[in-house]
Amino acid sequence: MIERKGTKEMRSIEVLVLGGGASGMMAAIMAAREHAHVMILEKKNRLGKKLLATGNGRCNFTNKVQKKECYRGKDANFAWNAMQHFSAEDAIEWFDQIGILATDKNGYMYPAANQATVVLHALENELKRQKVEVKLEEAVLSVQKDSKRNDGFVVTTDQDSYVAKRVIVATGGMAAPVHGSTGDGYEFAAAFGHQLVLPASALTSIVLEGNFMKKWSGIRIHGEVFLYDQDDELLAKDRGEIQMVAYGISGIPVFQVSRFATKALKRKQTVTAQIDFLPKLSEQEIEQLFESRFREYAHGKTADEAMVGLLNHKLSDVLLKEAHISLKKPAEEITKKELLQLVKQCKHMEVCVTGSK
Repeated sequence: MIERKGTKEMRSIEVLVLGGGASGMMAAIMAAREHAHVMILEKKNRLGKKLLATGNGRCNFTNKVQKKECYRGKDANFAWNAMQHFSAEDAIEWFDQIGILATDKNGYMYPAANQATVVLHALENELKRQKVEVKLEEAVLSVQKDSKRNDGFVVTTDQDSYVAKRVIVATGGMAAPVHGSTGDGYEFAAAFGHQLVLPASALTSIVLEGNFMKKWSGIRIHGEVFLYDQDDELLAKDRGEIQMVAYGISGIPVFQVSRFATKALKRKQTVTAQIDFLPKLSEQEIEQLFESRFREYAHGKTADEAMVGLLNHKLSDVLLKEAHISLKKPAEEITKKELLQLVKQCKHMEVCVTGSK
């Protein structure tokens, strides 16, 4: 059906899906299965760009370990109630129906082919089978109520205008601008009076203050990270494999606590990261260990040589310098005060958080 907007003709679509990512494609397929005329508008040059990046290119499309505690926010029920309507088992069955055989890796479900591309191809094939129309490289500029009717919408893009009976906003958040997630959907939602929670980065690496991080870049350690606010209140903590990067810290434990840092920073609060590089040892045990390394077995060794075998040498060098100990200072000349400072750096290294990636 063709309608006119002034002198310009507007196509009439029953269901218009904004965004051609995983959720947009699934929504379009489900609507088309109900015999609706469906169109997807995607501003990138292909569908599913972010999907291809999931699971390190392998696409972990669902997770069998699901409980309310896995979801974050002021109201855990907000996400959990939605999850109850479409479980992991439902997802596995749904993908099986379009040709994706699942394989279980510790509760994470991947395609048996171990490639994200097969998931994308299966979704694209189903879109074709359901006769869903797809418009690529067409960015949505605005969504407005159709003033001529009580229901319906006028969607304007950088190329055309459409009248839609229903609009599904599946634009994603702001996590991956390179893949198309630039926050467009927030603007569309706000225009209709929806209340938005201030977006904040989560599951991200943390940027730290200082110029020493380049020296520890590339190291992985089993450690524990703590986040404190300006009042020394603990915001969050987590333990696991921490990746030391040139701008700060990364890895799953950091991802798990990062949202607390970004939210506090958005509130203009000071945030401090405290890193425990030897979480299996107490302060007393580390002190005793250093006493033997820098006293009993230290003859002829320098400070950096006394640390060999305890931590990665690049990390040891950073910790010695942060404890104000010269790397080449004879180990036997290290004072008790210096040893205690080194213990503090190994167990409670504190660095100011300046942002997130």
